[in-house]
Amino acid sequence: MRNRSVHASTNGDARLDGILTRYGILITKPRALKTPTTYLFLITVIALCGCRGLKYATAEKPLFAGYDVHFIQSPEADAAAAQTELENVVEPKPNNSIFGMRPTVALYNMTKEPKREGKGLRNLLKYKIGSKPVYFDEVPLKDIDAALANRMNNRGYFSATARHETKSKGRTATVDFFVTPGRVHRMNSIAYTDSSRTVASIDTLEKHIEMAKEKSPIKSGDPYHLAALINERTRVADELRNMGFYRFKDDDLEFAADTTVGDHLVDMRLRVKLSTGDNERTRYRMSEVYVHGDHDDLLAPNDTFPEDSLKYINYLNMFRPSTITRGVFLHAGNYYSQLRTDQTKRYLGSYGTFRTVQVDFRDDSTKQAALIADVLLTPQKRFSLFTELNATSKSNNFAGPGIKVGFKDRDLLRGAELLTVDLNGRFESQLAGQNKGTNAYEIGIKASLVLPRLALLPFLRSARYSVPSTRIDVGYGLFRRIGLYGLESISGAYSYVWRYNTQVWHDLKVLDISYNNLYYASDIFNTFLDSNPTIRRSFDEQFIVGLGYTYTRTSQRSKADLSWWLLSVGADESGNIISGVNAISGPRPDDGYTLFGERYSQFVRFRPEVRWFQRIGNKGAQIASRILASVAVPFGNSSVTPYVKQFYSGGTNSLRAFRARGVGPGTYSPSVNSDGPQNLLIDQVGDIKFEANLEYRWVIGGPIKAAIFADAGNVWLLNDDPQRPGGQFNWNTALDELAVGAGLGLRFDPEVIVIRLDLATPLRRPDLPKGDRWVFNDQAPKLTNNFILNIAIGYPF
Repeated sequence: MRNRSVHASTNGDARLDGILTRYGILITKPRALKTPTTYLFLITVIALCGCRGLKYATAEKPLFAGYDVHFIQSPEADAAAAQTELENVVEPKPNNSIFGMRPTVALYNMTKEPKREGKGLRNLLKYKIGSKPVYFDEVPLKDIDAALANRMNNRGYFSATARHETKSKGRTATVDFFVTPGRVHRMNSIAYTDSSRTVASIDTLEKHIEMAKEKSPIKSGDPYHLAALINERTRVADELRNMGFYRFKDDDLEFAADTTVGDHLVDMRLRVKLSTGDNERTRYRMSEVYVHGDHDDLLAPNDTFPEDSLKYINYLNMFRPSTITRGVFLHAGNYYSQLRTDQTKRYLGSYGTFRTVQVDFRDDSTKQAALIADVLLTPQKRFSLFTELNATSKSNNFAGPGIKVGFKDRDLLRGAELLTVDLNGRFESQLAGQNKGTNAYEIGIKASLVLPRLALLPFLRSARYSVPSTRIDVGYGLFRRIGLYGLESISGAYSYVWRYNTQVWHDLKVLDISYNNLYYASDIFNTFLDSNPTIRRSFDEQFIVGLGYTYTRTSQRSKADLSWWLLSVGADESGNIISGVNAISGPRPDDGYTLFGERYSQFVRFRPEVRWFQRIGNKGAQIASRILASVAVPFGNSSVTPYVKQFYSGGTNSLRAFRARGVGPGTYSPSVNSDGPQNLLIDQVGDIKFEANLEYRWVIGGPIKAAIFADAGNVWLLNDDPQRPGGQFNWNTALDELAVGAGLGLRFDPEVIVIRLDLATPLRRPDLPKGDRWVFNDQAPKLTNNFILNIAIGYPF
């Protein structure tokens, strides 16, 4: 066993026991359970006991505490979907609760009305964070019964009925809704033509409706479902608008149902309403397409000249016409298409140069059934300055201020190119821990140029979803850990980024160059490197020249989706092409091939990642999970993967119960295993990484959200390093070497920026002896030493 105290002082126990006794709580278990973590949990429970939100509730006016929807008999079709839909019908919803507590309701009740309506701290606490209590007499039970039956009617259960039963318990009440669905009606036949009209002409509206049937997802035998029919009507109307029927609306179509077939069958016919006029039935072509590239309402056009089938109108001569017109998918002589109109707006909007992108249509008075299109693009200001002030607080106890100042030019070469130059600086000091008082600073300058096209690849045609871009980056950075070491880096990259659609995108780095130099090392740091030759080599071999590619695919279609998945697969390499060229001139020297007199690194990396999200219930709760695995393999010109390309675990977006870069590799512990100087704040990195994260997220009230989470993972070395025993990866022991942590999170998410506070504690430490790695009851005497508070912007994944 480890030789360290794990319990609070006797006096501390007595004080805490006194507090708990006053609330009628007595711990009679063995003393091992009386850890600071146990006491913190119990005191938290006591605090929550005053948050039930029942201050103004009475037995006569109870709080609405919850509801359930039950089927007397299971529906024949889509039972799970029907259950979810019916649960969403109930309004108002009961207040959110946590283990029976309603802290946001209690906050609302205890906060006085704001002195100024809509302003001040009271308004924030009462109406933004707090939740107004929902009382049972506000729930329209009979109306909900009718709505439940109606929703089942819309799903083809035309004989459905609903009723409710209420239950009261003290100052709260709940309700159970019971739905009897009956038999479902199914579609017998589906017609897409109107027998009262001729379909002889190939250009008639009815003929195009009949053609649209080929792609219909609705089939004979499907249950009648109103929502599916409405979606089908929208799909057909969209197809008609894409074929030139400019003025046709969804509401010009209707489904007629005939239930006289019997045997719970329905004959369906999609037809055009008799009230639909001739203009809606007319198919329009575009006679002219005008592109206003730098439109300004206050200025008269400067010049107009043809560009392919378009006419480009110049106001301020900001852009080359070809830059803009390649994103316009409307052409004179073609039929009107809503799809190509939307593609044009989305594509030009993705340039990042325009404040607004608008496409207007007007009738051409000189021609019949003809439209004139105006593509109006209002640019943003060309030049801008920006400043960002920030303060960092890291899980390795470092904190300090930072600043970034920059400049943007949104039209560098008259081709909507975006040039960004920024200068950043950061200072941080360790406020706690063994290295308290250690200071560090970082400065850097970076320039990036984004071209709205695939430069040097004019023969490639990209998808019309968004503009592909070519990105050129150069930068210089300097990091100094005062009194220990200093690193400087020079980097450059040339890459292509393009999206196939809303769900698939690609990132190809054609060239990725960086040079990293340990320009300063103190005597104590040099002694450390001398005793750890593998780590020294990871610092020495720092010339990196390679390429990389990342493929990302997701099922998420909008931010409102709570059930979706994401797959990302990335790979990069360094030195392989150059090594192949060098090999032509002769065998590799003992000290390796060099580039510009410096030895370059040779390795490959593979980085797959999967994320899965699942909606839970109907109150915004969600399960969020992530699994990632990465490996870096040095070979040829390198025996060690460069320090900056190795992997790490721990930190605000990783294992939140451990300090940043403070886990592994494997079971290695710097404070125990190293022979050299200790506690030098060297990142614990490795060649292999595995990590799994799981969160349950829910809404407390308004923009305040919460989460409980668990993280597991570690990094390992590919090859054995005598100076880091236990660090090498082994399939047989890897599972037992995972670090595990868990905690609670609080997130402020007003949909503009997410501020995240995650409080986590280690549950399993791989650096401890085997069989003694779970640390539930092995807590530090000082309560705060058992937790790490992670302060971050954005969700962890």
